[in-house]
Amino acid sequence: MAQLFERLDLKEWLDGDSVEPVELEKSLREVWGVNRYLGGNPALFVHLERLMRKLAPSEPVRVLDVATGLADLPVAFIDWCKKRGRNVSLVAVDNHPQIVQLAARRTDAYPSIEVLHADGTALPFEDRSFDLAFCNLALHHLDEQSAIKLFAEMARVTRAGWVVTDLERHRLAYLAAKLLARFVWKSPVTRHDGPLSVMRSFTPQEARQLVQLAGVNAAVHKHFPFRLAVVGHE
Repeated sequence: MAQLFERLDLKEWLDGDSVEPVELEKSLREVWGVNRYLGGNPALFVHLERLMRKLAPSEPVRVLDVATGLADLPVAFIDWCKKRGRNVSLVAVDNHPQIVQLAARRTDAYPSIEVLHADGTALPFEDRSFDLAFCNLALHHLDEQSAIKLFAEMARVTRAGWVVTDLERHRLAYLAAKLLARFVWKSPVTRHDGPLSVMRSFTPQEARQLVQLAGVNAAVHKHFPFRLAVVGHE
């Protein structure tokens, strides 16, 4: 446990290509449960709502989701915007081909969501081609140089702002992940990757250093329980 506060450089199973599609989808659904019930969605949506207020209510809004997973967050965001009468189109990207297929299937009933295969550290979009962008639970999958590139790309392609949310590396967060892996999560992928995700995550100070190295205008916020939000163009 004494070494926990040193960031661990090990690959998660989800980062490989050997996980069967059925297990991949099962694990990603458990990740969605973490977002929904353990603070992931609130940490993201509180900042998206604030950024949305910067945009004219009558104008269409173009949004990018980087590392979309099963595209549950795009679906939730589109539903959230519909309730508020906002006209939003969303592009969801992921660099895992199988995940792109799962996300495309998940969003069949949402014509305003387009799913593409793309790398968040080298986005194939023009400068300022989106109003907003967000990325959730992907930062800890990256090394420091890739994280810097992600921040720079999020800033480059957006006009009004961007949000990157992730776990905070903390001993209590790790213990919570170990308990979930033992008693709650069913997928062996999630049981393996969940605690490792915490150990691969950044601390608030490390995130601030990455922001500085990326040369972007962004602030790092802490959210309960053990969540970080890097918010650009504030």
